Amino acid sequence: MKQTTTYYDLLEVSRHADLVEITTSYLRISRELSSGNSPLGAAEAEFQLKLVKHAYEVLSSPSRRSDYDAGLTTRGIVAGGADQSLHIEVAMEPTKWSPIRRLLTVIAGLMIFGMVVQISAVFMAYQRASAQGGGDPASPAAEKIYLQEFFQTYRIRAASRAEADLLLADMKRKEQAERDESQQKRLLEQQEREQRRFEEESRRLGAEVSANLQRAEREAERAKEEEVRRKEEAERRAKEDELARRQREIDRFRGRSFSSGE
Repeated sequence: MKQTTTYYDLLEVSRHADLVEITTSYLRISRELSSGNSPLGAAEAEFQLKLVKHAYEVLSSPSRRSDYDAGLTTRGIVAGGADQSLHIEVAMEPTKWSPIRRLLTVIAGLMIFGMVVQISAVFMAYQRASAQGGGDPASPAAEKIYLQEFFQTYRIRAASRAEADLLLADMKRKEQAERDESQQKRLLEQQEREQRRFEEESRRLGAEVSANLQRAEREAERAKEEEVRRKEEAERRAKEDELARRQREIDRFRGRSFSSGE
C-alpha cells in the first residue's frame, strides 16, 4: 500500500484547511471506502477507513490538531519538505480477512465436507455393488445395493438407479441454490448494517460540525463584544481625563485671578 506522510495527506487536504474542508473531505473518502466500489480489497479498505477516521478525530479537535501540528514541526515535516522522514507508514497485511469473510469460509467448508461425505458413501456403495455384481454396475444386484445405500444415506426410495441419480443431481442443485441464496442474504444484511453505520456516523459528524461552528460563532461574538467594551471603556477614560485636565486649568486660572485681585 502506498505510504502516507501525514493525517492531512490521509484526508487529502492542506495543512491550512479549516474544519468544513476537513469534514467534507472525510465524508467523501469514508463514503468511497464504505461503498464497496473501492479498488482496494475489502480488508484494506476497512483498515484505510479506520486510519481516515482517526485522522479526522485528531484534525477536527482544535487542541489535538495543535499538538499534532507541533509534533510535525518538531519532526521537520513542513510544506515542501518531501525529503523529510515520514510521520505515518501504513503496511497492509495481504491475507487479512474480515470476520464476515472468515465466517462465510467456515460455513462453505462445512457444506463442502458434508457433500463429500455423502458422495463418498454413494461411491462406496457403487463399488460394493460392482464387486457383488461381478463388476457390472448395471446388474440387478449392484443396482439393488446402490438403491439401498442411497435410501440409508438420503432416506429417499428410488425406483431405479437412473431415478436415484436424477434425485441426487436435483438435491445438489437445490443445496447449491440454498447456499447461494443464504450467502447473498448475509452479504446484503452486512451491506445494510454498514450503510446504517455510515449514515449514523454521518449524522453524528454533521451534528458535531454544526456544534463546532456554532461554538466558533459564539466565541467570535463574545470577542467582538469584548472589543467594543474595551473601546468604550477607553473612550470613557479619555473623556474623564480630558475633563480633569480642563478642571485643573480652570482651577489654575482662578488661582491666578484671585492673586491679581489682592
